[in-house]
Amino acid sequence: MTDQHPDPERYWKHRRRLAYTAMGALLLTLAAALFAPVRPSSVPLLEGLAWVFGAIVIGYYGNNAIESFSKGRK
Repeated sequence: MTDQHPDPERYWKHRRRLAYTAMGALLLTLAAALFAPVRPSSVPLLEGLAWVFGAIVIGYYGNNAIESFSKGRK
């Protein structure tokens, strides 16, 4: 399947930006959880944010790995 668009990697720019933003937000969330005074009521929020940002980053790198593997198999 070929993509006839002049810039077939146009979506990767946005995925990369999303992954880097999520990675920064994950590090900021973890730093806030470790170094800032945390109320017990906000622990589930911090944990949920960490899971969401981590899933975005893992999805980006997983998609890269699958795509590079499929290109190598051709």
